[in-house]
Amino acid sequence: MAVFAREIVGREVIDSHSQLLGILRDIIFDKQSGSISGIRVKIEENLDPTVLPWEMADGLMEIPVDEVARIASKVHLKR
Repeated sequence: MAVFAREIVGREVIDSHSQLLGILRDIIFDKQSGSISGIRVKIEENLDPTVLPWEMADGLMEIPVDEVARIASKVHLKR
């Protein structure tokens, strides 16, 4: 899993309208199952995090994995 994480950290995260949300900075793992439970994104400075549907923690937006549509050259969100 570490190889996978290194490969996608640093990719752009875009919404369903192909608008840049920010850069993937970290992956959140469920400690019991070992599966990915979410991603942490450094959002673009021009975005207001209070109008986005996800929570901020330690300067990064935490997005549940079920909000991710697909991972390609960019991380695509469902909304």
